[in-house]
Amino acid sequence: MSKQNWRIILTSILVVLACFAFWHTFKLWTMSDADKEALNERDPGALLNLQQKAIRLGLDLQGGIHVVLRVKLEELDKASRQDAVERAIQIIRNRVDGLGVAEPVIQKQGNDRIIVDLPGYTDAERAEELIGQTALLEFKLLEVYDNATLILTKIDSVVYEYEKARMGTTDEDTVVAVEETEEAADSAAEGEEIDILAELMGDSAVDTADMFAFDEEIGLDENERPITSRLQTALYNNRKATNWPGFAVAKKDRELIDKWLNLPEVQSLIPIDVQFCWSTRPEIRSNREVYMLYLVKRKVQFLGKFLENIALGQDSYGAYLVNFALSGDGAAHFAQLTGANLDKPLAIVIDNKVESAPFINSKIRRRGQITMGSSAGVKDARNMEIVLKAGALPAPVEIIEKNIVGATLGIDSIKKGFFSSMVGLSLVLLFIGAYYRLSGVIADVGVLFNIFFLLAVMAALGATLTMPGIAGIILTIGISVDANILIFERIREELRTGKTVRASIDAGYTRAFVAIFDSHVTTLITAAALFLLGSGPIKGFAVTLFWGVT
Repeated sequence: MSKQNWRIILTSILVVLACFAFWHTFKLWTMSDADKEALNERDPGALLNLQQKAIRLGLDLQGGIHVVLRVKLEELDKASRQDAVERAIQIIRNRVDGLGVAEPVIQKQGNDRIIVDLPGYTDAERAEELIGQTALLEFKLLEVYDNATLILTKIDSVVYEYEKARMGTTDEDTVVAVEETEEAADSAAEGEEIDILAELMGDSAVDTADMFAFDEEIGLDENERPITSRLQTALYNNRKATNWPGFAVAKKDRELIDKWLNLPEVQSLIPIDVQFCWSTRPEIRSNREVYMLYLVKRKVQFLGKFLENIALGQDSYGAYLVNFALSGDGAAHFAQLTGANLDKPLAIVIDNKVESAPFINSKIRRRGQITMGSSAGVKDARNMEIVLKAGALPAPVEIIEKNIVGATLGIDSIKKGFFSSMVGLSLVLLFIGAYYRLSGVIADVGVLFNIFFLLAVMAALGATLTMPGIAGIILTIGISVDANILIFERIREELRTGKTVRASIDAGYTRAFVAIFDSHVTTLITAAALFLLGSGPIKGFAVTLFWGVT
């Protein structure tokens, strides 16, 4: 078989392989939105499978979320710091997999940072909640109600004195205000025309209700209870007729009460073995939006890491919950815990926020349920399921950068990138074809094949196409044309020396090869350096440049 035949066979094989590799990308890119929705309805996994086999689009083209996290290594001991970031990456990857995001990018940056790219996912609030929370699940008992009442009474006194000092108010001012109010009322009863409102608003009168921003229904006696006057007991055991320290707090009062509870003088009153914890989210009680405030014991009775077979479920009333199973020592410990605390509430605490505090009705041995708050929806329950399956992060993390690219912006970028590529390619092909005629047309075909093979290689490798990647494709077109120009000009020089066309072509390719090879090798080295040392958009540019030149 001649050398020419081998070239034809090899080229044919490469074309067939390229068509096979590029087929899924071509099929996905030519589908309309309606076709994608129809396919997703018929077979939800088919569209995701097609997207995974096609060329992936970056955040700038597809839209999505870019998050940079910092792992707080300073909160760990030296022994735990060594692989903390790697463990955090694995846990975050497991959580992101639960979102169903196709081909997320999760990688380490520097010593303590993690980059998370979620292409095609734009629910920033949910993504931040899943990625950023430590998700340390703990089961804790509540303090008894009488002790909680004593603690709150002491806190009331301190907060009352704090607010008086802050506003520059004394008890004598309050007494004067009350006496003047009574005198004004007596005078009005005797027929004297006194403007009581003006009297109350004078310099000598102090409206303590305004001072503390209390409701108008709260009297002077209740002003001395700034905390408890805003709390409503909302955790009651009907079987034992006992109250427990779970209090409903109006949403508008949450920030104020939280501020008071964090005062240094208040913190010194709270026993070291208990802590106040807020509920995870607000709920509706008596047509009011409220948060729950619990007084729980600091001692951790059980850890979420012992839970197994975690699955989303619903109770007989349709409320969402998370089922779990226990085995081995974990089952024995949980059975002992629940058996010894029947009819007591067990707070389910995740990152120091109480998800719920259900009463223990019986000993739980092998299987149990995590009940969600009354306002929890399917998304909240699903989030709980995902983070419990993935486990807690080895250290707290903070989000230091978050960018959201909308789908509309991504489509606009694709259109502009495609248009610029087509314009550049058309101008180059026309120039080469017009200037070099038949040789130029052959070179144009070679350039088109080069682009086709580049896209096929990217599809086969599962590479990501970004806007800088499109720029790399355009640069590849220029490099390909430049190589052809070197060859054609060398052939012209050989023809001027009187050589035949065949000899000139052979000499032109042979003598131009060294210059082309040198330029391509230096370009490959540059692209490799950009890929290894760069990140994000720089890598996208390096990938297309590397394979385009190759």
